[in-house]
Amino acid sequence: MMGGRLRAGFVIALIVVCSALAGAAIDRMTTKRMRHGRPGDHMSREQDAKRRAEMLDKMTSELSLSTAQRAGIDSVMRATDTSLRAIRGEMEPRLRKVFEGSRAEMLARLDAEQRTKFEKMMPQRKPR
Repeated sequence: MMGGRLRAGFVIALIVVCSALAGAAIDRMTTKRMRHGRPGDHMSREQDAKRRAEMLDKMTSELSLSTAQRAGIDSVMRATDTSLRAIRGEMEPRLRKVFEGSRAEMLARLDAEQRTKFEKMMPQRKPR
């Protein structure tokens, strides 16, 4: 029976470690995306407009869009930007809570030296 308990403990430890690594990877990826300003990330309206114009120019050039097609696609992109902003506004507090909880759980499992290194690896996100 001891072998079964040992195996179960190992599986649980493995799940905890994998969860911590996944949380760190997601936090790091999200932080990196915010710095690079990729579409769908936290961009200003001006950045959205610039990205949209660049995409429209590329589509117009490569797809030979008519003026009407370009206007229609711009309308779709504007509506999408508006929807994404609304969804992001609703979800951001919940996501932040998950990331903060994950970070706190990981920190609780590290010793003082590891916490210092971890903090350097994973910069604290700025509050919004």
